[in-house]
Amino acid sequence: SSGINAEWPLRPGVAMVTETNPEVKRKVSVKWSLEYNIAFAVETVTVFFFSFDVLIRFTVSDERRVFARSPATWLDIVTVAPYYFELFVDASRFKGLKVLRMARVVRVLKLIKKNKRLLLIAYVMSHSLGELSLLIIVWAMCITVAGSVFYYCENEANDKITSGVDAMWWAVVTMSTVGYGDIVPVTFIGKAFSTVFFYIGMVFLALPLTIIVGAFTKQYENRGTWSLNRNDNKINRLYENNSSNAKSE
Repeated sequence: SSGINAEWPLRPGVAMVTETNPEVKRKVSVKWSLEYNIAFAVETVTVFFFSFDVLIRFTVSDERRVFARSPATWLDIVTVAPYYFELFVDASRFKGLKVLRMARVVRVLKLIKKNKRLLLIAYVMSHSLGELSLLIIVWAMCITVAGSVFYYCENEANDKITSGVDAMWWAVVTMSTVGYGDIVPVTFIGKAFSTVFFYIGMVFLALPLTIIVGAFTKQYENRGTWSLNRNDNKINRLYENNSSNAKSE
């Protein structure tokens, strides 16, 4: 059953990616065609599955008010809401509402509730927000300073550097070690500064990984404590609640 539980959340993402293919998109856009009916049937069955899942879990829940206020519950509701909305409203008339279809991909996040290791990763990330937010502040400071320096090094010789925003974009791409190549230094000073800043970016990327891996290792090594003190551990409580709901269904 775990394979089935993992399969259903993946279907919307696979369907949405498939629909972006120009040939498939052209055929599916023709209403009541064979391709349209197949896509509609798959979407209907998937939404019915998720809707039934939420309804059953709400029915068997001992604390329905807590269940209704849970972020996970609202995540489930958001993933099925676009389907029901498009049943009664012609979404093609409202171009801005097409973004609601992206909510279907959010269903993939339901996989987190099905796997204890994914729950552990979510738990570690949520408890590392303080350190990660500090790194983001330092990152923003480095981007601002590096972008300003790069602008004054390149603005007179480089046609692609027309403002500080362009220089800051270069700093973002360089510090993240992506290197799109749309903006490159042309002066000797700019190239020298870029080299130094590139290695700073490599070191900076290692910092959050160290924090996350350290926190993950600490929690993983204490996995015995999870089994002994289940009532005191959020990971086990969350996992066991989801497991018990799955069994009751």
